[in-house]
Amino acid sequence: MMGSGKSAVGLALASRLGRNFVDVDATIEADAGRPVATIFTEEGEAGFREREREAIAEATKTENAVIACGGGAVLDPANVAHLKTHGTIVWLRVTPEVAAERLGTDQGRPVLQRMEGDLAERLDKLIAARAPAYETAADFTVQADGPVEQVAEAILRNKL
Repeated sequence: MMGSGKSAVGLALASRLGRNFVDVDATIEADAGRPVATIFTEEGEAGFREREREAIAEATKTENAVIACGGGAVLDPANVAHLKTHGTIVWLRVTPEVAAERLGTDQGRPVLQRMEGDLAERLDKLIAARAPAYETAADFTVQADGPVEQVAEAILRNKL
């Protein structure tokens, strides 16, 4: 979920494990030469999801990698299959209030901009809608409301 700390925790985890780090959204932005929000505007969500599917397939080819995927990645069974074949999927569960605090705004978050309510309310709705997919895809869940190093440690305790 956006605001869960996927990129920061993934980088910390990769560093601790001496592994490569791949941020799927950053890869998509680099390949497209524009931000995710612009891709959503120009190509729609379907266009972005196709890019995401390709980026995840490519990321899973990286040896000894920690991969940070966007919050909607596990809504696609093909992504889940790729990720499960090559590793462990961890759901960084975050409360809507903490996610809202971390994000600060919905700028650059096209999925949130289509919803009504304040930021925490919209995140709450999105988390509730995606929770079944997260629960199904994840090998385990870690509460990610705390500091990056604490979350990374919780993941390591669950034995990657």
